This record gives sequence, structure tokens and C-alpha cells, in this order.
Amino acid sequence: MTDSATAVTVMDACGRAGVPVLLLSAPGMGKTSLVRALAASRGERCETVLGSIREPADFGGMPMVTDEGAILHPPTWARRLVEAKVGIAFLDELTTCPPAVQAAMLAVSLDRTVGDLALPEGVQIVAGANPPECAAGGYELDPPLANRFCHVGFAPSPEDWLTGMASGWTMPTSRAVTADPGARAIRRGEILGFLRVRPDLLDAMPTDPAQRGGAWPSRRTWTMLADSLPFVRSDDADAEHALAHGLVGEGAGTEFLAWREAMDLPSPIELIADPTLIDYASERPDRVWAALSAVATWAASEGTKKAWTDAWGPLVAAAEHAGDVAGAVARSLAVSRPASASVPASAKAFRPMLTAAGLPTAPATTGEAA
Repeated sequence: MTDSATAVTVMDACGRAGVPVLLLSAPGMGKTSLVRALAASRGERCETVLGSIREPADFGGMPMVTDEGAILHPPTWARRLVEAKVGIAFLDELTTCPPAVQAAMLAVSLDRTVGDLALPEGVQIVAGANPPECAAGGYELDPPLANRFCHVGFAPSPEDWLTGMASGWTMPTSRAVTADPGARAIRRGEILGFLRVRPDLLDAMPTDPAQRGGAWPSRRTWTMLADSLPFVRSDDADAEHALAHGLVGEGAGTEFLAWREAMDLPSPIELIADPTLIDYASERPDRVWAALSAVATWAASEGTKKAWTDAWGPLVAAAEHAGDVAGAVARSLAVSRPASASVPASAKAFRPMLTAAGLPTAPATTGEAA
């Protein structure tokens, strides 16, 4: 369970990453007030949609015949958010929605579409729900819908409530930060390294039907975790645990965070500057995989010829003692090659492998040195 400040931080981080959030708590904990306060603190519109009194057409659009043919006409709440360009679509009472309404919400939560209308990138999707046993006529969430949210158990402490009552319910300060390319690369590299040693957790939908309505590991939720983690500080353990547990589940999330702490990876920029920071002859393969994957991800995000060329340095250094790992990452790096770049001479050992895989090694333009 998270307190108010951590819940706000996670919602803020997920909003920046484009990840939908589901706030879960017993009735009367203040979920709606917290979401509305978050929108107000940003100066944004908050559209609250009560799923318990809605029909599938309120999310999928109302079929209409026009001179141009049949369309799915979006509801007014979606049109207001499109007009505002930024805001929060708050899908409240999610566990009171029957399966047909939950199915209609799939497009809203993941594809950000309402009927034939696309919500702007500045609109965040947040849902609120009581546990099914506490909801009036409650339903478990269907697995496809549950797997589209970061599940945040919201339980403000008595001190939170007392402070709010005394202060007029002022908004807690978010601890989310602006993500830089280095942070994005290292978080993605960490997840790739972890799943290298625990591939069974890449897709692990629970066998218990009740648990399928919560957070569990899938390719989608690992990707959402990689996208959202860079927006919280590395020393903010509460927010990191809330994100990991809320996206891939408590078991997988706890194991990943423990593995990550033990790895203590250098940043991609540090490793490019000094490839000897890792002893490839004696280092664990999963740590090598994570560190080199972070380098490749950083180079792809930079998108420049220099970054891409420099990224081959650690791969070359790793090739003698960790050739399989270096070769696999080399294939990933080759895919992101800028148009005017070619594999540097120092990395010539990778060229036959890349050529055999059908990946480019020569520059796309003439006149470039190989």
C-alpha cells in the first residue's frame, strides 16, 4: 500500500511515460479527491466517468450514420478532453463495470481511443476501483484490462488524513523527475539483463483467476516498467517498489529490484568512456548483458553517428570473454545504425555475423569510410 505522496509520484511518473494507472482502495479513502487535486495542481481538466452507470457505447462510441458513412460518435467527456488537449480521464468504479463495459474500456486504456476519436498525448488515463469484495455488485477485472494498468494500492496513513484535514487537503508534492536518455537506457538494460536470467518471468499470467485481475508480468508490463522507472529518482525506494509491484506483480517486482541492486551497473556513458569498468573475463553474464544492452539503448536514443560509433567500444572489449553476449547486443546495436554510419574498424570481428543476419554494416551514403 502507498501513502498519498507516493501515489501522486507514481501517477505523475506514469503520466509522463504514458502508462495508465489504477488506484485501488477501500471506499472513502479519497481516490477521487486525490486525482482531481492532481489535475487542479497542473491546471488541467479532469473528466470523471463512472463506469457503473455507463454503457459500452460510452467508451466505444455511439454508431451513427452520416453523409460520409457510419462512424462511432464519441461521448462529450472525450470531446472536452480533446478540446482541452491536456487533462486526466478518470475512469471511476472500475470493478463495478460488467464485462461488456470493461471490454469497451480496453481501447481507452491502451490505445487512447474513444470511438473514432483519439485522445491527445497530454491526456492521462487514471482509473479508480474498490476491491471486488468491497464494491457494489463487484466484478474481478478481466486479465486483458488488468494488464494495461499500473496497480497502486492507495492507503493514506492517519497522519496523511489529519494533515489534509488541517490544511484543507492541499496536494502532496510529487517526487517524479525528468528522465534523461542515460536513465532510460540503463533502466531498459537492467530489465533486459534480468529477463535474460529469468525468461520464465517474461510472460507469467497467474493460474489463479482472482490474481489475473491484478498486476502480473507480461511483455507489455515489462515495457511499461522500463518506460516509467526513469521518471522516479533511483533513491526513491517507495516509488520504485510501487511501480514494480504495480506493473509486474509483487513477486517478479521484488525479485527484479533485488537483482538490480546487486548488479550496480555503470552508466552507459561511463562504460563507453572506460570499457574496462567491467571485468568481462570474470563478470556474471547477466550483468554484462544488462550493461551492454544499456549502451546499445543509449546509442539508439541519441540517434547520432558519434554515439552509435562510440557504443561499439564496450562490445569490442567484451567480445574476447563474453562473445555470445556481445554478439547478441551487436545485432541490436546494428539495427539502430544512423544512415551515415558504418561499423568501425575496431569492431570488424562482428561484421560477418551481422552480414549473415542481414544487418547493414556499410554506410547508406557514398563517400563514407568503412
